[in-house]
Parts: sequence; C-alpha cells; structure tokens
Amino acid sequence: MKTILFLHALAGGISLIAGFFAIISKKGQQLHIKSGLVYYWSMMAVVVTGLVLGVYTTNIFILTIVVFSFYMVFTGRRILSTKKEISPKSLDWFFNILSLLIALFMIYLAIVNFMRIGFSGSVPMLLVFGALLLWMVLQDTITMKNKKFKKGAWLLTHIGRMSGSYIATITAFLVVNVQLKPQWIIWLLPTVVGTPLIINTSNKWRKKLTPVKKKK
Repeated sequence: MKTILFLHALAGGISLIAGFFAIISKKGQQLHIKSGLVYYWSMMAVVVTGLVLGVYTTNIFILTIVVFSFYMVFTGRRILSTKKEISPKSLDWFFNILSLLIALFMIYLAIVNFMRIGFSGSVPMLLVFGALLLWMVLQDTITMKNKKFKKGAWLLTHIGRMSGSYIATITAFLVVNVQLKPQWIIWLLPTVVGTPLIINTSNKWRKKLTPVKKKK
C-alpha cells in the first residue's frame, strides 16, 4: 500500500506542474496541448490510486472526492471530442448517472453530519462539492439529451472543468501539507479563491465568442 500511496503523491505532483503550464500557456499552442495531456493522464493516475486507497481504508470521504475530481477531468477533456457534434456514448451516460448518485450521497452525508455535529468537520466541504457536482451532472444531462451546445459552450465547459479539477488538486496538496483549524477552511479556500478567476476567464472568452453587433 506504501507503493500506491507513493504513486498517488507522485501523480499528484506531476499534475500540479503540468496543470500550471497548461493554464499559463496560450490555448491551441503545443505547450498547452502537451501539458494538458500530461495533466489529464496524471490526474487519471491520481483517481485510480485514490480509489484504491479509499477502498483499502474504507474511507467514503476520499472515494466521493475522487469521483468529484474524476468527473471534472473526464468531462473536461471528453468535451473536446464532441465540440462539433454531440453524440453521447453509453460510457458518458454511465459516468453521468454514477456521478449523480455520488453527488446526492455527498449532500446526504453533509445533512446527516450537520444534524450530528453541526456546520463543522467535513460538512461544509461535502455540501459545497456535492452541490457543485450535482450542478455539473444536471448541466451535462440536459446537454446530452438535447445533443447540442449553445455557441461556444464546449470551450467554456472545458475551461471550467479542467480549471476546477486543478483547484481540487491544489486543495488535496494543501490538506496533506498544511495544518489549520478548522480543516474545512483548507478544503474550501482554493475553491473560494479559484472560482472567481475561472469566472473571469470564462467571461473573457465568452466576449470573444460573442459576435459584435454592427451599428445601423
């Protein structure tokens, strides 16, 4: 199990570095494409080793967060292959339904723990991440059912999902290496800081994708 833990930490470190270069590089350039590819596969390694660790330690908390991270990375890259035509496969629906169940379970755990210990411990994290995952799943369900994107939506989704997964990676790094009470502050701080940055970037791209109306 020490080997799995080492591989998990190694993959997490690689994803942090690769993700950083993917974020700072210009979209479409080779650096962005290659670093993004390294980031994707290193995150897949994080997910697989995380699942093993979660099952071995019977830690439901770890398993739910792993699924949350996986869904963002998987859909963030998957959407690049469907930007011209949406044709959801059985695999897409499988992970969509699985993630829906996990999101509802996270919210359920948050409510149960809230009634037991109040708004402390893992309650804030489970509630926020569960709600975010539920929102993403429902958004994807509508898109796959309609089989069409709004103009430029695929790019904005790609930016949001990959950036969100990077925030999750930073969160995991901080949780392991930074001691702060209450711990939920560490869990949510990267999300609080990173979300406005993602929104700002998405708005910039949305403006670029929106055609300028000519004055009459």
